[in-house]
Amino acid sequence: MKAPYSKTVRFWLLMISCIAFFFVQRALAAEKPVKVFILAGQSNMEGKGFPRPLAWQVSQPAYRERYQHLIQDSDCDAFVAALERSLSEDPKAPLYRWSSRSDVWVDFHDRHGDLSVGYSPNKDCFGPELNMGHVLGDSFDEPVCLIKTAWGGKALGRGFLPPSMRATPEDWERIAADEGKTTEEVKTTHGVFYDRMLEEIQQAFKHLSKRHPAYQNQGYVVEGFVWFQGWNDQFKDSYRDRYQLHLAALIQDIRRDLGHPQLPVIIGQLGHDGDKKGMYPRDAQGQFTAQAVIRKAQWDVAHQEDGISGVTCVRTAPFWDMEADGIYYGPGGWQKDVERWRQFGDDRPYHYLGSPWFFAQVGTSFGKTMLEMLSDSTSKFIPNSN
Repeated sequence: MKAPYSKTVRFWLLMISCIAFFFVQRALAAEKPVKVFILAGQSNMEGKGFPRPLAWQVSQPAYRERYQHLIQDSDCDAFVAALERSLSEDPKAPLYRWSSRSDVWVDFHDRHGDLSVGYSPNKDCFGPELNMGHVLGDSFDEPVCLIKTAWGGKALGRGFLPPSMRATPEDWERIAADEGKTTEEVKTTHGVFYDRMLEEIQQAFKHLSKRHPAYQNQGYVVEGFVWFQGWNDQFKDSYRDRYQLHLAALIQDIRRDLGHPQLPVIIGQLGHDGDKKGMYPRDAQGQFTAQAVIRKAQWDVAHQEDGISGVTCVRTAPFWDMEADGIYYGPGGWQKDVERWRQFGDDRPYHYLGSPWFFAQVGTSFGKTMLEMLSDSTSKFIPNSN
């Protein structure tokens, strides 16, 4: 009778040891600084991954595995059933059963909380932060905080213009004369969103414990910065031609302003229309298209021999959703079969067709790239001052 008893005792001792180890590890993780990542840019960083195509794809065995981690309890059937039930009751009030995770936090303007779908101006939309947060959360024992500071339709050459690139008094007068405005009117539009970005970052640090109750005053580490922007700079010669200079200055200025001269930086390269016309498309005269100029500038900031160290440009063109593309640009366009179109996209090409698959892949790539960069860098600890 002793042998079974001994086995039972050993079993429970092992169970108690495992449970104790689990709680010790959680306690140790809670004592380590929070890992902070800053995401900035314009509307596609805000997030244009739409819920309607995602919901349809979740209902299909061929696609659902892409998004299972985004679904509450990973139960795709329950997700679809709840959505269909809500739409039958009120077609304008869909109920999406999204998952959330308490070890990854998000700050997006006036919204703060655990990582989930919805940190976007459009309800139930998402951007690169979602899958990036999952990749990082899966890789660290410490809590992760994503501070997303993005505004749609803003050019680096104007709204996001970094401090070191702003005009002299003589320049302000010339620009004001060209635009038929006062110098004060011009000044208020140059760099205002860079300044707001910095202010929102500082406010997130200041109110970390208020916004995220799980924070235990253990301090935080600014680990990385992700920039996903460039669309609006295509359309003005001076912005387009100086984009590389402006982007290099933005990286140097944000590193200075955050007190982290080696801060790892990811540039999300423009990827509209994928590589259908090549990595750097040319027009009929053989000149680079406007988008190609921006793409090349983004790549060169990171990868030229004289480029800035600690910067990586991630190509997003390979993630362009060709299934959505085929419907949008196909015979008759997306209007020919709206129901079919909304199974894959829900927006215009400048928002990557609203494809959830595009934004999911970009977020995953940003997360994996950041992990690779962090393995080769040393983070700077910024103590909590709350």
